[in-house]
Amino acid sequence: MGQSQSGGEVQVYAPLPFGFNFSTIVENLQLYHGNVKNFENLIEDINSGGIDLVVLGTCEFDLRPGQPWREELLAAWDARDSANKFKLVCIVHNVNDTPWQTIITPWAQRDAIRILPISEHVAAAFRRSFSISADSPDTSVRAAGYEYIPVDVHVPVLDVPVAVDRKPARILSDAVIQGSFYTDRRDYLEIFAELKESLARDPTVWGYLPLGPEEDASYVVNTSLPDPPFRLFLVGSGWLQIPHELENIVLIRAGLSYPDFYALMSSMDICVTAFESADNGYYEAQASSTFAMAVECNVPLLVTERIKAAYTYASDNRAAVTRPAAMREVEALRALRTQDASYFLHRTGIALDSSTARAAEAMLRLGWVRSPEESRAFKEEIWQANDRVVERILRDL
Repeated sequence: MGQSQSGGEVQVYAPLPFGFNFSTIVENLQLYHGNVKNFENLIEDINSGGIDLVVLGTCEFDLRPGQPWREELLAAWDARDSANKFKLVCIVHNVNDTPWQTIITPWAQRDAIRILPISEHVAAAFRRSFSISADSPDTSVRAAGYEYIPVDVHVPVLDVPVAVDRKPARILSDAVIQGSFYTDRRDYLEIFAELKESLARDPTVWGYLPLGPEEDASYVVNTSLPDPPFRLFLVGSGWLQIPHELENIVLIRAGLSYPDFYALMSSMDICVTAFESADNGYYEAQASSTFAMAVECNVPLLVTERIKAAYTYASDNRAAVTRPAAMREVEALRALRTQDASYFLHRTGIALDSSTARAAEAMLRLGWVRSPEESRAFKEEIWQANDRVVERILRDL
């Protein structure tokens, strides 16, 4: 069991070994000092009376139907006398992941649960959902007091050492999309299509030679140019077919260990969210870990006003590069790489004195390079907000 700075004790329950060499991160960042117990010990330790707060890292998984401790946790709470109850804190990611949520009602009836999303828009979605449940035609649900369930936000940003020494004056060359390789969640196919179209118009801008005549030709780096070529890294899990034209440009890195993941992410110039624009999931219901990962690694996020309205903690010029929505992600990358938005404006016919043009110029004026001091100050503010949330939880406020 580990000792906290406040004098309390923390016990971690998790399957061992940690996946993807996460134990190295735990050790290097000194996230936890103590032994790690198996999940099977959790209920036994709760029944011994020594635990007064249970935090579940992913309630969508930990409390889904079929998990043995789903009912056992509730039984353990009921078995304690009124002076020695415990509180349950549920870290959540997606309000639309509903199978586990039926267990909220009995915990709410006991006034013993609080919800801890990792982004403000998910917190807002849970508050809306709870307001509806509070007015449910089902008397048992209505009597549970859903509107009084505390909902806070804790952004999981670690103090990851960033060893990359980026030169202030450099050309944008390495972009990353971080996440699973599902085309219904990320707009990979559209990005590939737009990248192929832009390369066909002017491959030199991206650092490549014109496409060869072969049927399966790929773009090849133009080594006569002084600047490094553009590369798009896809970092995550799953499988995705890369068009043969882009095989030297789009590079997949799957199944990385945490140390390798952080090292690669920290070397990137910019992070592309690549959300599927027609799907509101990442904007209204589900939190993407991409934002926390990019912030951890001091990598600015390429976003729109719509994205910033959802991920309010990242709505800051120290963490975000804001493109006008009319300027698609590949167009924004081209403009940032060339420091010129005229190609986009001329191609689309958007007036030079329009709000969109002014937003594009503002994006270029702010640029994409962020100093280590800016990134650090931004993360410090997130950590301070997290500390306030933890204090409310510990004080049961």
